[in-house]
Amino acid sequence: MQAGAGLEPLDIAGRLTWILAADASAEAAYRKPPPRRARRITAAGGLPKYCPVCRQSFGAFLPFGLSRRRNARCPGCGSLERHRFLWLYLERALRLAHRRLAVLHVAPEACIRSRLAALPQLRYAGIDLYRPEAPLAMDATRMAFADGSFDLVVCSHVLEHIDDDRAALAEFARVLRPGGRAIIAVPLDLRRPITCEDPRAATAEQRLAAFGHPYHVRICGADYGDRIAAAGFAVARADSAGLSGHRRRYHRINKASLFDARRL
Repeated sequence: MQAGAGLEPLDIAGRLTWILAADASAEAAYRKPPPRRARRITAAGGLPKYCPVCRQSFGAFLPFGLSRRRNARCPGCGSLERHRFLWLYLERALRLAHRRLAVLHVAPEACIRSRLAALPQLRYAGIDLYRPEAPLAMDATRMAFADGSFDLVVCSHVLEHIDDDRAALAEFARVLRPGGRAIIAVPLDLRRPITCEDPRAATAEQRLAAFGHPYHVRICGADYGDRIAAAGFAVARADSAGLSGHRRRYHRINKASLFDARRL
């Protein structure tokens, strides 16, 4: 598969039958308009749910994903648990609101893009192959930017879709200035010591069986940070477990991780 998927998270559950029956390409799936769903915001007991991305409170968040995870998707901006964790990290650990940076956002999610693009001191660029709404149509494994063009790359839940993820990581290193950072998130299965890949899984149905998603081409294991490091980065991992239990419940953040990779 090529690099670039997703201004909005693709809710596989709503179109899985069509994807498997048609063996639909990722491009077709991401371009296909999502089914219209009424937004249901219902009252819930206990704490309200607060989205740090759009800064709104709700009685409950919406379900999302193959398993229809409860309280997963923000009714306001569409953020999922991983987006809320990512934004908290960008805002608090990187202090983006107080820095002048050139930022590359790979396959920009609308909720994160709207916040980054609104910060006047950032020089923002977003790339995506499949969505016409993306600022630039570009493959993350073959980017047209000059060497050292950016201070920060943000790439969330993209590399698990890319056949040659090492080429994409090498491109991230190339377009970053020395000392620049790549904030990279992938679905991690830390129970697996080694990342699982199988080139024989060539159809949507085979990938769903092998990797749990019709457009994933691997399950990223505990060694995935080493793959990032091999591209020329010093890598640290941040986990949502580092947040207080109260904050995880308040923002509805489940188990999530990201890699903070500094360009050597």
